[in-house]
Amino acid sequence: MKTKTFLVSLFALAIFYACKNESKQAIEARRPEAPTKVDSKTEGTTKGYNKNRNPYFGETHLHTGWSFDEAIYNVKLGPENTYRHARGEKVLHPNGDTVQLKLPLDFMVVSDHAEYLGVLVRMYDPTDPLSKHPMAKAIVGSGNDLDASTKAFYGLVSQTIQPDGSTKPDETLNSPELKRTIWDEYIKITDKYNDPGKFTTLVGYEWSSQPNMNNQHRNVIFRSSSNLPVPFSYFDSQHPEDLWKWMDTQRDNGHTLLAIPHNGNLSNGTMFSMTDSFGNPITYEYAQARMRNEKLTEIIQTKGQSETHPLMAPNDEFAGFEIWTKPVAGPGVVKIKEGNYVRNAFSNGLVLEKSIGVNPFKYGVVGGGDIHTSIVSHEEYAHTGEHNLKSSSPKARLLINAPNEPSKIEQGTAGLSNVWAEENTRESIYDALERKETWGTSGPRIITRIFAGYDFGNTQPGDENWAEIGYQKGVPMGADMKENTNDKPVQLMVYALKGPNSGNLDRIQVVKGWLDASGENHTKIYDVAWSGDRKIDAAGKLPPVGNTVDIRDASYTNTIGSSELKTKWTDPDFDASQPAYYYLRVIEIPTPRWSTYDAKALGIAPPKDFPSTIQERAWSSPIWYNPD
Repeated sequence: MKTKTFLVSLFALAIFYACKNESKQAIEARRPEAPTKVDSKTEGTTKGYNKNRNPYFGETHLHTGWSFDEAIYNVKLGPENTYRHARGEKVLHPNGDTVQLKLPLDFMVVSDHAEYLGVLVRMYDPTDPLSKHPMAKAIVGSGNDLDASTKAFYGLVSQTIQPDGSTKPDETLNSPELKRTIWDEYIKITDKYNDPGKFTTLVGYEWSSQPNMNNQHRNVIFRSSSNLPVPFSYFDSQHPEDLWKWMDTQRDNGHTLLAIPHNGNLSNGTMFSMTDSFGNPITYEYAQARMRNEKLTEIIQTKGQSETHPLMAPNDEFAGFEIWTKPVAGPGVVKIKEGNYVRNAFSNGLVLEKSIGVNPFKYGVVGGGDIHTSIVSHEEYAHTGEHNLKSSSPKARLLINAPNEPSKIEQGTAGLSNVWAEENTRESIYDALERKETWGTSGPRIITRIFAGYDFGNTQPGDENWAEIGYQKGVPMGADMKENTNDKPVQLMVYALKGPNSGNLDRIQVVKGWLDASGENHTKIYDVAWSGDRKIDAAGKLPPVGNTVDIRDASYTNTIGSSELKTKWTDPDFDASQPAYYYLRVIEIPTPRWSTYDAKALGIAPPKDFPSTIQERAWSSPIWYNPD
């Protein structure tokens, strides 16, 4: 539906420049809502303030040389390098290259490991007392030798990072005084780069519990940087329940914080298990504590996606996206269990809510990086690897696989965490994370928006006031639906706009999960908006969009797909008595995967055992319907 406002100009510019695939104007053109003027009643807001909220793109999971497993691989670059890179400056990669993002990010969370935070990197400074620590010789002496660094890494892990009860953290490296000093410096650096209205930094860290190699990691993020406590680490407890208790204590002390679990796909079924970390059935109190402290979960990062798996969703043609098959460390394969995947968690949460009264898995979603180079590597065409010595060159990524390490070909680029917020400030960005008005992407800056209600009248997505109507008559992504007083079917307004420097859009899908009268959960995927004149076939499938990728040249054209997709969709299978959730999955046309760009640079064919193309995507946080 056409509108006669300035918004038309914004959309026209966005589409034009998106097709060009390169443009400075595209930075602003990508915003589908025209910024409103600052309300005179609102104090302390920035010039871009918009009561109906703007889209902001950021990163909530990235490591620097202040993480032990980065410093040990000869990375000495700290958080300052990351903040400068994220805001668009030219910076150094640990391999010595100069790198720069085509477009700066809007916000950044550096989340270095709490365990030995900022300690090992100090060993490289001969004037620092820690350079004389017995561990320093192996760490610093390994230099650029991958095998020596890996040996030092596993020695550290076996001795102190994965204690079996008989080993404890090194008292010198884990002393309260040292941790306090380093944490205060960490906060000071984060504050230095916070620039309200232009670039936001939030203080965060990673709690890195991994009992029996089952990933339980969480990123902890604070709303403010004032008087923050020293991080709670794996050294304090391996149980997430204890992390939540610590977070509750900090909340009682006046701090506002949340945790984001990540890499459920590598948890061997434990991340979204139907039991707690002690093996006991989930209780009402457990579910309350989890949802009080964990509003979001990471749906994708460099170690693969955690939405679903072909074995979990055999009828989902897009389920085989960016699958990671090997443990992060050591031999073997990842166990494929439903407790690994976000979609299963959404569905099982409905079952648990019916049983105990609370859904412990009512998560919003974000993307993440988990890149260990201090560099935000989210662009397929400019991927610089996940680790320094392991994967920081095309040769290392495609031709060299370190012993006992996962294939570097399985690594993906970083995902992005994105929010709808009134302005680009710490408070506004954090509050968007807290209320789950978030979406994740596999790297591109796809703008995604959804409102759910029961009757939006004549309003269509993209109208001048559609967001205002969406908030008035419905709810945004991440929210619980309003009471269905007239038993009307759920109606969704959905919208997606391609990102600059990426492929056109293939389709928008609605993923629905629901609980039937007998307590069984179900899922169904609906194609609701798509490019071109394709038709749903007799089997209910939408034909593929096509493929313009030239594998040998690592190039593609945006001659298929659409720059923008939108529709208003009413659930044809709605039952007002059944609890349900809805989330969007936005799919791009095929484009070259980073491994294809690397193959071109090396003058070789792309790896035969892995896809040469990728259909990048975005996932919205779910909207939840409950008849009660």
